[in-house]
Amino acid sequence: MVSSRVAHALVLVLLMCSAPLSGCFAPSGGEELPSADDLEIRPSTWIGGEFQTVAFTADEDLSLYVPYLLRDPATNFVQNSTIVELNEGETVELTLLAPPRTTTAVVQIGLPGRDAFPVRDVNESWATWVARGGMGAAERGPAASVLVDENSTWPSIQSGNVTGGPSTAVTASIERLAAPAYDESEGARHSTGFVNGRDTYDTLAFLTNEDLDPTDLADGAEGFLNRWAGQGNAAYEDAAQFLIQEFESFGLEVNVQRYEYTDWQGNQNPEGYNICGFRYGTLFPNEWMVFGAHFDVAPPINALALDPHVTGVRTYGTRVGAYDNTAGTSMVLEVAEAMANAATRRTMVFCLWSGEEGGKRGSDYWTDFYVSQENPDVTVTNYVNL
Repeated sequence: MVSSRVAHALVLVLLMCSAPLSGCFAPSGGEELPSADDLEIRPSTWIGGEFQTVAFTADEDLSLYVPYLLRDPATNFVQNSTIVELNEGETVELTLLAPPRTTTAVVQIGLPGRDAFPVRDVNESWATWVARGGMGAAERGPAASVLVDENSTWPSIQSGNVTGGPSTAVTASIERLAAPAYDESEGARHSTGFVNGRDTYDTLAFLTNEDLDPTDLADGAEGFLNRWAGQGNAAYEDAAQFLIQEFESFGLEVNVQRYEYTDWQGNQNPEGYNICGFRYGTLFPNEWMVFGAHFDVAPPINALALDPHVTGVRTYGTRVGAYDNTAGTSMVLEVAEAMANAATRRTMVFCLWSGEEGGKRGSDYWTDFYVSQENPDVTVTNYVNL
């Protein structure tokens, strides 16, 4: 009698434990997840910062989640990740951008027919996510799921909170190549990629070159110095014309907004330029993704230490402005050149503001007048400040 009661108790305990434990070994349907050996990735080492073709081959039927930027082979659009179905023995080739600042790429696999996978937290890497066992996700949590989209070859992805349960992580290594022209001390580790730090530095060095140029009547230097806005500043005007020509050389449609500022004495001052290069989207041209930075610099210091935008007396700052903000200007130029010929659904706008040192006057003018009043049908969907 006692042994019978013990047996019944053990059965009840096993039943109670089986539900939570089952999720550790298989999805709720009872089928075992595919293992990492069921997916072959070629090449096994990806090149960081470059678009490349990667082949995924399944040894059994499965779903594959690739959480990286992909280029659509039909439209040349870039989308953020996808989930695809693979039958046993099937191979799919994806042109993807390997992240440049990590050594490990992570994809996930699950049972066939799966349309959602867990995702990492925004403040962690995929490698950290794997190390903490993120694959054993509960049914609820940060997730990526299929979004029906007839405009793409591969299914588009949307964020959600239904993970689809546990998954299997499969990893590949990432290597960031170095340009042979540079050694470690010259930034070799940041010298390759879709947009890279070494090219950005070279642009920065060009714009801030202080070597004397007696033939340059604007600033007397090889670079473009003394770029404080307005006040009849020839060096500022010279720099603006150079930046306009750069955008045009990339094949962008350039729009220049010239605006005035009235100082406290009622004097109207042609304060500065906004210089914007446009690459119009093919599907949603009135939805704008904007990359921006200000290209004016703070004027040099004088004894009065007064605001030059109020008094006309130049104060504070340097004539070079490498950090504030030639660095940002250089990044906008490099991104614009790299993306000028990319096909996008939405319009990309690359803007160089001025009047920032006097209070963000250029960007305020652009949003308050150029967008709101002159282009009221436009929605700025994203802004990246550089």
